[in-house]
Amino acid sequence: MSETQLKEIITPSNKEVIIVAEQAEGLVQNVTFELLGAGRILADKLGGGKLSCFLLGHNIKQQASRLIGYGADAVYVADHPQLKDYRSLPYKKVIVDWIDKFELPPHIMLMGSSTTGRDLAPRIAAYFKTGLTADCTELDIGSYEHINKMDPDKLGYYPGCLYAIRPSFGESLKARILGPWKNPQMATARLGVMIPLEYDANRSGEIIEVPVNLTETELALEIIEIVREVNQTVNLAEAEVIVAGGFGLGTAEGFNLLKELADCFPNSAIGASRKVVDLNWITYPHQIGQTGKTVRPKIFIACGISGAIQHRVGMDKSALIIAINKDPDASIFKFAHKGIVGDVYSIVPEMIKALKKTKNEEYALV
Repeated sequence: MSETQLKEIITPSNKEVIIVAEQAEGLVQNVTFELLGAGRILADKLGGGKLSCFLLGHNIKQQASRLIGYGADAVYVADHPQLKDYRSLPYKKVIVDWIDKFELPPHIMLMGSSTTGRDLAPRIAAYFKTGLTADCTELDIGSYEHINKMDPDKLGYYPGCLYAIRPSFGESLKARILGPWKNPQMATARLGVMIPLEYDANRSGEIIEVPVNLTETELALEIIEIVREVNQTVNLAEAEVIVAGGFGLGTAEGFNLLKELADCFPNSAIGASRKVVDLNWITYPHQIGQTGKTVRPKIFIACGISGAIQHRVGMDKSALIIAINKDPDASIFKFAHKGIVGDVYSIVPEMIKALKKTKNEEYALV
């Protein structure tokens, strides 16, 4: 059915895309900048759309200008002692109270698919009785023709829909999920997938103070202590180089060799496939893939990893993928930028030797 045969249905909105910022100890987290990059594209595709960011915390106003530098047109700042650390009810109350004042609802609202986002987003979606798509890997704007006669009131052509795209069926397919019936159209995005804009200190934007009116109901939960680290942090998201191991290592001790290779780079981390985590060769914080972390390092060195789709989705956006595997038919060679067919235990020591030699030569020239 063509667009001309369907009535155009415009769901009321102000063409605004709102990112709910995530902060910890007063510092805005990287997922916020990633979402601003995606949100800027969505707002522009809406045709003159506005990109705004909701920032909640205490003594956090100084962070607002950074959000403008990363693409926001406006920053709504809710600064209050009771918002210092994330709590479900206070954060939800402040956000919905503010949005309820809008003459028209925002078109889109986005959050990270983090512990915070997964807790807060469904609460806000339930309040506004709108849809929510979780753990998206792509976001876009497009049109939709609703021709299902089981919903006669919804028959029509909807422009400006949020295409919330996420993997399904074990990451083997992509599902495009739409909910144009009511705004805001909401989604959470997988961490490390969206690309931030380059920071521009000369960008101008509006900083708007948001009133905070909390009752005893919202403050019923008291935070006694926050424990952010139990074991040593594995900072895969920030690493520029990741050396990852899979079942092809043959033994847990193989990660000792990978650690030696990773130590040749100044900002590096150790990653792993799900299978070796399940075997207790290495702990879960190192896991990359569908049920682990999504990463985008400058260099990803895959050692003994077959390249199953569940792992690929977590690392195939890396700038340079180097695969080492003794199986020439391993799936990872189909998308790696550089491939080495051979035994990890023969190749990696040679890489370590060459990198150390290069480093020593650099020191000698200083």
